[in-house]
Amino acid sequence: MKKPVLTRGNPLIFYYHRLNRYSFNALAGALDSDAELAEWPISLPKTVAELQAAAASALNKHGHSVVALSVLTPQLEEMLELVRRLRSAYGSGITILAGGPHATAESTKLLMSGVDIVFRGEAEVSFPIVLRRLSQGLECENIAGTAVRKDNQIIVAPRARPADLDSFASFSLRRGMLGPIEITRGCPFACSYCQTSHIFGTQPRHRSVSAIVRQAAMLCSRGRAVIRLLSPNAFSYGSPDGRRLNLTAMSELLVALRATVSPRGRIIFGYFPSEVRPEHVTSETLDLLRQYADNDEIVIGAQSGSAHVLETCHRGHTAESVLQAVSLARKRGYKILVDYMFGLPGETEAEVRETIAQMIELARLGARIHPHAFVPLPQTPFAAERPGRIAPEVVRVLSQLKQQGAIYGDWTVQRRLANRMILRRPAPQRFEE
Repeated sequence: MKKPVLTRGNPLIFYYHRLNRYSFNALAGALDSDAELAEWPISLPKTVAELQAAAASALNKHGHSVVALSVLTPQLEEMLELVRRLRSAYGSGITILAGGPHATAESTKLLMSGVDIVFRGEAEVSFPIVLRRLSQGLECENIAGTAVRKDNQIIVAPRARPADLDSFASFSLRRGMLGPIEITRGCPFACSYCQTSHIFGTQPRHRSVSAIVRQAAMLCSRGRAVIRLLSPNAFSYGSPDGRRLNLTAMSELLVALRATVSPRGRIIFGYFPSEVRPEHVTSETLDLLRQYADNDEIVIGAQSGSAHVLETCHRGHTAESVLQAVSLARKRGYKILVDYMFGLPGETEAEVRETIAQMIELARLGARIHPHAFVPLPQTPFAAERPGRIAPEVVRVLSQLKQQGAIYGDWTVQRRLANRMILRRPAPQRFEE
């Protein structure tokens, strides 16, 4: 047995970056359901300087600090540098934990960079187990859903079972770590560029209506006027396969939430941080949204206006369904944001022109375009692909649409990341089973 590195009163340090807060909210919610860890203090530094100060304070007061990071692929360079700085400054006096999409896919790289324990996939079950072992001075290898570095060896445990969503909250009320309520996890479509299906599985899991309503009531008790629902495809709630609509389940959820949220409260469903699939935008789903939810905007995932590109990406819908969805929703008075992705592998000039034509038509209908630059993500079918160059014609059209107020978000950040990846000519990245 080793000396415990996490002792009572020594706060667990979450790097509470704006891009990773929802993940940490869920981990804190998991700790709240564990009687042994529910009262454990958590520190939430939001900047690197605050994180270093928190780590130094814990080390001085308690002899050790434990820092948790969540890593998205666009953050990888930043996080690797942060790990290097923490390890250089505090040596063996710090234990570094890492999770998130990129850590799930490339745990070995993070462990070799100086991370001690990586969480692969969902961590609601494995995270409390690791914390208890750290507090007891026990070894942490061979815990399902983790990988560890020990004596210059990498020990990868089997993947953990999918979490029972009803057993955990999406946030921590006692710690004030509040945010959206996750209603569905998993996606059946496994789009070639997306990590969601590969991390959470292709079989959707839905939180029960009672569990969602209970969390909504918790948020209302703290004066939260806006209840946001988180899902990879909001209108699929209750669907057994994520493809077919379950209007009964969707109605039951929204009716129950409407009865729970105060008259002045707002239910946000099908908008940030969620989206909907175009083929699920129907008169029936829009009727339910209008009757019970409060958002006047909907996010629709399109990604391309080319039938061939949609097929290559395994999107599972047609280009025509995007136009139909936007037209129908606009007639119902909704503002529409449509996601598109450029630089996809194998995309031809003709296919790019098809997407441009569709964007222009949607802008004419009153939709706003949310463009993205393709960035290859590990553990996806497109992981080994190089980011495509964004054609000058695309940049020109997007600039024109921006001048018309028909562009949403700053896609150039992703474009710069994609360009850096092109210059580095990355080696193929495959998912670690």
